[in-house]
Amino acid sequence: MKKPIKILLIALFWLGIWEIAALIVGNSLLFPSPIDVIIRLGELIPTENFIVSVLMSLVRVSLGIIIAVLLGVCVGVLCAKFHFVYELLYPIITIIKSTPVASFIVLVILFMGRDIVPTFITVLMVFPIVWSNVYRGIKNTSLELHEVCKVYSIPKGKQLKSLYFPSVMPYFISAILSGIGLGWKAGIAAEVLCVPLRSIGRNLYEAKLYIETSDMFAWTVTVVIMSLLLELLISKLVKRLSGKYSAVKEDKNEA
Repeated sequence: MKKPIKILLIALFWLGIWEIAALIVGNSLLFPSPIDVIIRLGELIPTENFIVSVLMSLVRVSLGIIIAVLLGVCVGVLCAKFHFVYELLYPIITIIKSTPVASFIVLVILFMGRDIVPTFITVLMVFPIVWSNVYRGIKNTSLELHEVCKVYSIPKGKQLKSLYFPSVMPYFISAILSGIGLGWKAGIAAEVLCVPLRSIGRNLYEAKLYIETSDMFAWTVTVVIMSLLLELLISKLVKRLSGKYSAVKEDKNEA
């Protein structure tokens, strides 16, 4: 019980700081108190608009993350196997990593429908992380073990399962955990600028437009909570996957 109590105390501390700041400002239109935001969030949650908006944003961002992971793994493997592919794609990926998210959002809005933009932006933000980690994981695979596999003519499938998967898995896990938070934030930022129908970003934009500060804070709290829940869920799945490969490695070492 120590950890939940610790988390609760930390949350209460920062809520207290928030309440003090709201009292100092003394204007709920400019800076609402946590109680005002919690009440407003309680009013929003049962509404159809809230449920559909959260689900649609979740679908858009999740789809972008899935595409980015699949694309990053495929391109990372190709770059590790064929150096000319790495040299060909490296400048483009460097540009993607260096360009601010807002610039990409504005450019993509010009060429794509507003409902597609959040998914596309999520792909652009998460793909370089997955690609670089998968590439490094393959390149850092033990050369000695690779030579042993060649000498003893071990089948490619067995090499993949016993050599490459355990080597790449820690890098892949790190990429997933880093990419989820970045992808979620980039996807919501894209929604704010392209305002697709039924989305968290659209509700944030409208709350800012009509100076509904409590709504803006309530939707922001929703974004934070959804991000934490996504990271918690994926980290649990990833740890279970990581534990499975660790167990496989330990069994092989014992054998």
